[in-house]
Amino acid sequence: MQKLVKRRGPWDFPAGFLDYVAMDLYSFPAAHASRAVMVSNFLLTHLVLAVPLRILLYLWAFLAGVSRVLLGKHHLSDVGCGFALGFLHFSLVESVWLDSDTCQTLISIGTLRWTPLL
Repeated sequence: MQKLVKRRGPWDFPAGFLDYVAMDLYSFPAAHASRAVMVSNFLLTHLVLAVPLRILLYLWAFLAGVSRVLLGKHHLSDVGCGFALGFLHFSLVESVWLDSDTCQTLISIGTLRWTPLL
């Protein structure tokens, strides 16, 4: 998506070697922010965590986006759209996610040791 939009970051420094290697030339949407939101939502949904750890996950996702703005790599709107894209990715992953029992049934069908569910 970044190569499609081709929006430069707020501080338009000449690209360094690592920018070319990591293909981090454009800023919209903020990929760090979208991945942080997706991973934190996934962990919050699928793991039973104590309240302090839940707060730390929210804080980590938020700070991942804010740090990109403070480093001058992204505009605030890039990070906001990255957060929204992360929620969208999470929704997509959740829509195709299979629980453990379903996975075990599919594996047993594939190995021909399937007993029908009663």
